[in-house]
Amino acid sequence: MEIRTFGIVIETIFPLRDCELLRDLDDEELSRIAIICSRISVAEGDRLFLEGQSADHIYIVTNGRIALHKSLGDRAKLSQRGWATIAFCRTDEIVGWSALVDPFRYTLSATAWEPTQLLAIRASLLRRAMELNPDVGFRIMRSLSEVMARRLQQISHALTEARESSVKDRMSS
Repeated sequence: MEIRTFGIVIETIFPLRDCELLRDLDDEELSRIAIICSRISVAEGDRLFLEGQSADHIYIVTNGRIALHKSLGDRAKLSQRGWATIAFCRTDEIVGWSALVDPFRYTLSATAWEPTQLLAIRASLLRRAMELNPDVGFRIMRSLSEVMARRLQQISHALTEARESSVKDRMSS
């Protein structure tokens, strides 16, 4: 049993090394995170989480693509056109960074664009590990700030495009 666990930890460290959030950590630090990871697969079109849900996990894409969507209005009345695709997360990118930032609610929705494999990290355990080792926590949060800045730019760009498209649609009607 221990050999299998060790093998799973070693196998999990490789994608963690390349992850945009964890690149600054050494193998010993990554091995502590590997034990709180689980592997999941999602089929094309499967929803990973919805905007506003409690953010219990942070995900690392190991293969495939996840589309991030932002609602454009009242979610209770949304039609197909009520979502803007903000970005696509690919291998080594994280999905669900909101799991590390209070109030721990997803700020976007995530859907598999194609069959996708991910590592799921229990956010409460990762936050606890960051509290116990402030140096690791600092390096993770520094990387997270870079991810958040990039996503903010992507949201701004996508919403500008959605607004311009809406204006063009109204003008051509």
